[in-house]
Amino acid sequence: MSTISTSASPGLFPVASRVASTSSLVAMLAVLVLGAVPGLLDTGVVWVVLAAGLLIGLPHGAVDHLVPEWLLGRRLPGPQAVAGLVAYVAVAAGFFGLLRVAPLPSALVFLAVSAAHFGAGDVEFHALRRGVTPRYRMLAVAAFGLPTVALPIALHAEQVEPVLTALAPQLAALATPQVRGVLLVATLLAAAVTGWRALNAGDVRVAQDLVVLVLVFAVAPPLAAFAVYFGFWHAARHMGRLLSLDPRNAHDLANERLGRPLWRFARLAAPPTAASLIVLAGLWWGAGGAQGLVSAHLGLLAALTMPHVAVVSWLDRTGRLARDRELPEVRA
Repeated sequence: MSTISTSASPGLFPVASRVASTSSLVAMLAVLVLGAVPGLLDTGVVWVVLAAGLLIGLPHGAVDHLVPEWLLGRRLPGPQAVAGLVAYVAVAAGFFGLLRVAPLPSALVFLAVSAAHFGAGDVEFHALRRGVTPRYRMLAVAAFGLPTVALPIALHAEQVEPVLTALAPQLAALATPQVRGVLLVATLLAAAVTGWRALNAGDVRVAQDLVVLVLVFAVAPPLAAFAVYFGFWHAARHMGRLLSLDPRNAHDLANERLGRPLWRFARLAAPPTAASLIVLAGLWWGAGGAQGLVSAHLGLLAALTMPHVAVVSWLDRTGRLARDRELPEVRA
């Protein structure tokens, strides 16, 4: 395997950044337009779209076990690789169990971690594109993450209540006017300040993405908005980072070729994704129906989120340290 120097930030290749940005924007604008047509995305269609979006986004974390090798630039010894895989599964299974025995605190942790993870994903995507870490990173993470979790609760409480109660019946308390008001103000304030700082730093694309996220989650049906966001925005941008990280893709991506890198990723992601689908089928068998599929998938997604976030957080931190060594003075 080729060596990746951790002294240099593993930045996005232009083709990976461009395709991921364009496809995610087109998908989100499409759901915004469709959501503006009355009756087009009715309740039945929304549940189907949500199930489809969750399924499409599932493979983006399927190669987590390979990230350490790509980042360190060497194959891990067999015992270390096995231990890492066992730990990954154990964390997922443990959190899935916590959702069953302590649903309310587990679900609150899941929502908070998800918002932070989604926000960090966009912040790192733009940081790799620009080669610089934003100075006010935590605010930027909130600006990108809160629209995906807080705005649906703040503006569409009735529509997201079935999803919240599927995680934990007590989560319906988040739909109170006081909580919704706090979530709305915090989201808009974080997005406005971050967008303003980005424009001052000359990065129109950051401000553009924030406007799109806020508009989509404010206007479109929330379940359809999240499905498209998860499958075509968050997953697509993370995959763009992973394609750039795999050293075997460097030559193809440098020459603007995406075919072989995508096919390589599909092959690597297929076995873990298949295993997840088998588990999902078993959970769905016990639940039944379209809403049962979504409920089962949410439980599986919540469980897989915890070890996935641990891996991605390590990846993010390594990239930030490398960028800080290269360019200590950061913008925005």
